Amino acid sequence: MPLSSPWDAGAPGTGSPHGPRAALDLGSSRVRAGVPARELIIDRPASLPVSDGRRPPRPRRGDAEHLAVDGDAPRLRPIRHGMVADSRACAQLARRTLLEATGAARPREVVLAVPAAAGGADRRRAVAAVRAAAGCPVRLADAPLAAVAGAGRPFGDPLAQLVMDIGAEIIEMAVVVDGRVEHARSVQYLPDHAPGRARPWIPESVRDRSADELRRMLADLPARRRGPVRARGLLLTGGGALLPSLPGWLTTRLAMPVHIAPDPARATIRGLARLCLAPAAVRAAAAPRVH
Repeated sequence: MPLSSPWDAGAPGTGSPHGPRAALDLGSSRVRAGVPARELIIDRPASLPVSDGRRPPRPRRGDAEHLAVDGDAPRLRPIRHGMVADSRACAQLARRTLLEATGAARPREVVLAVPAAAGGADRRRAVAAVRAAAGCPVRLADAPLAAVAGAGRPFGDPLAQLVMDIGAEIIEMAVVVDGRVEHARSVQYLPDHAPGRARPWIPESVRDRSADELRRMLADLPARRRGPVRARGLLLTGGGALLPSLPGWLTTRLAMPVHIAPDPARATIRGLARLCLAPAAVRAAAAPRVH
């Protein structure tokens, strides 16, 4: 059943020319929306109550865990590994989050973060869900680029930055330079929910694989780029950046400096908000794909 809202009176798909630009980060465990004009960020769990009689979606990529449990109540998780697994449920989740962020004003545009690893089908599914949610154009921005911007780096920075964005079910590693993602690799995983731990843990095998992917990516860089990237160091973003001992472990494993972004879990949504406020030319250069 569609959600009713103050937006329903407007023409679908067009947005409001006077509405705000909204930023949206669809994470596997948290969904965040921001409206820079209101200086507001909404942060909510990336799950919905399961309707009576509704079946969970078919598994994607061999992953059958689409249900989470909150007390005794099962909840649907429409986003897995940073990708939309259930378009209809994702649209409902995105709509609720955007409504809370924007209020009665239909957004003129939603700037949406997508993993650099997302394929064409994944991107189309995300766009369809958000357009159904907001009824306006959707501008896609690569998540590692947004995360670097959210850490305070300027758009179009000619100095290359190596970033590791550690999400709940996907770790993305990228080199961001001149306002674009130049190289990217990713590792998808399922967190370890061990008893007694305050937060989900990244399995040791996943940490090892991520470090190996980073080393390969550095080795693939041209020599003229590799030295400056190593000297500048690795930037950690995402909620997983706060896991104890991880920065020190990466420093030893990679033999390079490691820095944690301020409030790393919200680096991506802050970067998207900066993109909303940027001049049109900067927005078009950093996130040229509008659907």
